[in-house]
Amino acid sequence: MKTEELLEKYFDGQTTCEEERELRRFFASDQVPGHLEVYRPLFACIDREAEAFRAAQKEEAAPATHPAGVRKPTCLHRLYYLTTGIAAALLLCIGIAGLLPHVTPARTSYAIIDGRYCDDPQLVQAKALEALQNVGFTDEELKETITLPNLLLP
Repeated sequence: MKTEELLEKYFDGQTTCEEERELRRFFASDQVPGHLEVYRPLFACIDREAEAFRAAQKEEAAPATHPAGVRKPTCLHRLYYLTTGIAAALLLCIGIAGLLPHVTPARTSYAIIDGRYCDDPQLVQAKALEALQNVGFTDEELKETITLPNLLLP
């Protein structure tokens, strides 16, 4: 297949991996015609990226080496971190649960009597009745309040 046709296929996104490798090898060689030189940097960059990717895969496949004195985390270390995390979470829950009895529940009815908080319903009711009796007027007191000395009534 001609290189120009392969380039068209490449830019249409229809090439296979082998065809792309062929294009990279072609542009890496010294046989590139002058009118195709503009594509050389593109394929050189792609070739470098492919090499870097292969090198990274080889590093991941190789066993990790640790400097002297540094140990690779083992299953026992992971178990230790897991159990300490669970223990810390339990201690936090116990601490929060220990604080709950000290929190006063929201009361729905209360009164302030003589500047003091009172939530005894019977005492509040008695004080309320006493206050209503103190506010109540007799018929005579109402007549005295309504009749003013300078108001003439027939």
